Amino acid sequence: MAPTIKPTCLLMTCAGILTFAASQAVAGDFARITSESEFNSLVVGKKLTLDENYVTVKKNGTLKGKFGGKTLKGNWAWRDGYWCRTLTTHSKNTDCQLWTVSGNQHKVTRDRGNGKTFTYVAN
Repeated sequence: MAPTIKPTCLLMTCAGILTFAASQAVAGDFARITSESEFNSLVVGKKLTLDENYVTVKKNGTLKGKFGGKTLKGNWAWRDGYWCRTLTTHSKNTDCQLWTVSGNQHKVTRDRGNGKTFTYVAN
């Protein structure tokens, strides 16, 4: 006698597969920013928010915003396909980041694409 599959089990399996496929499609919608001119077009001058924090990247190579309720300032440059920023407040370190974009969402991965990832929303 052939085993029977309960409709509830089949439905849950299909829902799980569809959810996974949809999440992969969404993840695949992000495109890497590969040049400084593309970065300038997509990012510079926009207010980028992350929860209660925000930053604005300026054309003159500076950035400003608020992080953790405190003023955030620094400088930036495009180097070897990465956006490199040096903070003059907070941790005062340099970090080169990989940026990808999908609509108004900017996914950023620290440490040349090897570190923590977070997503800004551009306003």
